Amino acid sequence: MPDWGDVRFLLEVGRTGTLAAAGRKLGVDNTTVGRRVSALERELGSKLFARTPDGLVLTAAGEALRTAGEEMEQAVLRGEQRALGADRKLSGLVRVATTDMLGELVVLPALRLLRKRHPQIRVDLVTGAGRLDIARREADIALRYVRPESGDLVARRAGTVAFGAYASKKYLASHGRPARGSGFSGHDLVGYDAGIRHWRLSQLGGEPVRDARIVLRTNSTLMLLHAVRLGIGIGPLPSYLARADPDLERVPSAAPLELDEVWMVVHAAVQRTSRVRAVIEALEARMTDVRGELSGSEGPS
Repeated sequence: MPDWGDVRFLLEVGRTGTLAAAGRKLGVDNTTVGRRVSALERELGSKLFARTPDGLVLTAAGEALRTAGEEMEQAVLRGEQRALGADRKLSGLVRVATTDMLGELVVLPALRLLRKRHPQIRVDLVTGAGRLDIARREADIALRYVRPESGDLVARRAGTVAFGAYASKKYLASHGRPARGSGFSGHDLVGYDAGIRHWRLSQLGGEPVRDARIVLRTNSTLMLLHAVRLGIGIGPLPSYLARADPDLERVPSAAPLELDEVWMVVHAAVQRTSRVRAVIEALEARMTDVRGELSGSEGPS
């Protein structure tokens, strides 16, 4: 059986389909990935990947090795998680993954207080729409809008975030105000990429969308906020962000807000680690502080 240090390169290329993407995941350049895969092919005497228009795909020999490699990976991860779970020191690195919005409002203020209490804890904060794999230790803690299915992950409901349909005064002046029950017919809409959260732009402002033009999709709440501000279209925004902008109005004005659940997710073994526990407690305290603001029951502080 090949060494795990080589097999992990095969697994990442198989998952991402390109040497460059696998290199980014592994923290090396694509040349290194290609060299390690070629060395593995020479060692085994088999071609492990085939080039296609859609990228690199595993051959039959590669698929066989991937199955064994994934078993090796799980064994390595279990060992790391046991070691981490046994660690009781309030020092070291904790990886946190969340969205840009929750990173700004929740995570960073929580870490400011954490630094005062536990200055030896370091944090890697990864923000964005893509979800990292906690089971594979790409993150230790995540604040997500989607509750995970894996039995190895512990998920707690951390709060809710209120979303509503908003437009700029500039947009409303040039396009008119959508009437309640019109389904935004004839209007321009901007929204999230499909799959990021439950918004599919098939429903907005509490009603089904009919005969509207979807002119922009993005994976960033910040970009969506700027698009609505610029008058590109009507879009779903976190209420706490939109309320703070005097140029934005909820449409229709009496439309109900929609609440998205936020979940705190951590691996079952890792949650016992003292430094991870300290970060979780800091995040939970901050979520309690901003619960009303996020859920739309009070204005931003």
